[in-house]
Amino acid sequence: MGYLLQCKRQGDYEGYLAIAFFPRHLRNAQYAIRAFNLEVATVRENVSNPTIGKMRMQFWKDTVDKVFEGKPPQQPVALALHDALQHCELSPMWFKRIITERTSNLDDHQFMTIKDMETYSENTASSLLYLQLESLGLRDVHADHAISHIGKMIGISTFLRSLPFHLSQKRLVLPAQITAKYKLSQEDMIRYGHVEGVEDAVFEVATAAYDQLLTARSLWNSVPSAAFPVFMAAVPHIRYLEKLEKVNFNVFAPELQKKDWKLPLVLWNAYRKQKI
Repeated sequence: MGYLLQCKRQGDYEGYLAIAFFPRHLRNAQYAIRAFNLEVATVRENVSNPTIGKMRMQFWKDTVDKVFEGKPPQQPVALALHDALQHCELSPMWFKRIITERTSNLDDHQFMTIKDMETYSENTASSLLYLQLESLGLRDVHADHAISHIGKMIGISTFLRSLPFHLSQKRLVLPAQITAKYKLSQEDMIRYGHVEGVEDAVFEVATAAYDQLLTARSLWNSVPSAAFPVFMAAVPHIRYLEKLEKVNFNVFAPELQKKDWKLPLVLWNAYRKQKI
């Protein structure tokens, strides 16, 4: 578990912080779930081409099968997932949905619409949250509904946050419909980054993320309070969207590239108030 904690701190610091708000006896399961997600999410950055990436994804698909058969390979994340299954019920469907969706995106294709971006986020970010909800032993349609929207918000926010990085890797994650609307050239964005019209495009995508958040909040009174730890994952992304608005939707603003040292306190206040 020490290996997983180190990976979490380095690769998923915000997720690592949010786990502290889960019941103590379920935290190791959260580390395992999110470590799996981190492994799959970083496949694209750690391979030289999509073919190797697909082989790596197949490894994780096979690993999930073996874990649920009770025969985990001697790999830290696999062993941690096996241990998690001794303490909570998890559905293999969510793990496989994450793998399938991430595999489909290995070729770096540009999303056509915001709806496509939302679908991707539902199958990745929301699926991760469904697993965490399952780990709490909760089966609740209202929580599922709210989580669907929160996951979409998290996914869209993640794409906006990572836009400068993806451009440095010659990838454009803004939907083609949006870049066409604001006459943004993929070549110019990759070459120069901050070009005329980019703030308008980012604003429209960020608005879609806000809409998902507002929908989730409208469902809040129907969500069991026991599910709240799962929703803590939304707090860093809400904070990012608020900061993005303050810099007029300039994703390249230096303020957005700095580590948020106030985040632990913000998380604590959200948990104390039971409100996101």
